[in-house]
Amino acid sequence: MPSPSGSGPTPAHDTARRPFQDTRPAMLRLLVREFLRQPVPGEAAEARFTTLAIRLIDGVDLAVAARHLRELAAHPALPRALARHLAAGPLSLAGPILRLSPVLGEKDLSELAEQLGPAHLAAMAARREVTPALAKRLAELTHRRSHVSGSEGAPEAAAAEMPTPLAEERPAMPPQAAPAEAPATEPAPLPVPEFFLAGPEERASLIARLVTLPPLALSERPAPAAAGFIDELLDAAKAKDARALASLMERALHVTPENAARIIADETGQALAVVARALGLSFAILSRVLFRLHPVAGRSAGEMARLAEMFDELPLASAQHLVASWRPGRRPLRERSEEAPSMRSFNAPYAVAAATASTESRQRKS
Repeated sequence: MPSPSGSGPTPAHDTARRPFQDTRPAMLRLLVREFLRQPVPGEAAEARFTTLAIRLIDGVDLAVAARHLRELAAHPALPRALARHLAAGPLSLAGPILRLSPVLGEKDLSELAEQLGPAHLAAMAARREVTPALAKRLAELTHRRSHVSGSEGAPEAAAAEMPTPLAEERPAMPPQAAPAEAPATEPAPLPVPEFFLAGPEERASLIARLVTLPPLALSERPAPAAAGFIDELLDAAKAKDARALASLMERALHVTPENAARIIADETGQALAVVARALGLSFAILSRVLFRLHPVAGRSAGEMARLAEMFDELPLASAQHLVASWRPGRRPLRERSEEAPSMRSFNAPYAVAAATASTESRQRKS
């Protein structure tokens, strides 16, 4: 007998048959949007907002939470408890808060600096306004923790550098038949540079650390863009020809074909911003390329504003170092060691230079 038409109780098997849909990302997006439209007034409302936001952040994927919470970083009405919770979390969530949040005062930053790692300290040091006392403390903590992390890896490095026993000391092994020739294997692929594996905030921390590197040699610096390079770049971007764009990157920067393809495939546009800075291109040219190549980022006002801020604050020397690290045969980027200069003891006399044979012969003649 067919069921009568109209509304009624939903059968249990129909509910169980429906696919599960996680509504927490949508709820977090709605929560952020409502906060940006009208901040919560009062301490009780701020406490409820903070509790709900933390629960939603812990329940969604880290990339989703970072994408939605990035807009709250520079908001002056962000609850202080939520700002401190995010600042002590993963770098993708903590980076924008540590760099942009006006809610965190010097006392908050000083307390967080004692607990956070070098990457978080680098994001904190990138703030526009840092007092000299806090900047000095950040430098001390960064140097101390990098020194501690380096000393922890010393036993493994020492074990790897232990000399092997001589042939006379090794026990004699019975003669064995010559092993069969192994089939020719393909060369191992080059490792992917750290910049392409990192997220947006990790990239900001990497660029901040590049300031400690010495200047690149003139022969390794990318040459300025040729006369017809911009026209070829815009024509290839207009045609959305990724292969032609990668070929242009490979010729202009002398990078590997794999890294040239990674530069073009980067949807955030940060890799192309590094290239534009290294080649002396303007941000207007970069925006026109991104508008054609990656419409999602190129037509988003928020993404382009963040990219423009990164482009303006990116030093030319750091961009040149990044481009050089994408070339074949280059070692990974390492920071300059900040060891204290050696000083002679005041009680020790200067070493007397040994006289050469020509000096002695002149003295005998005189």
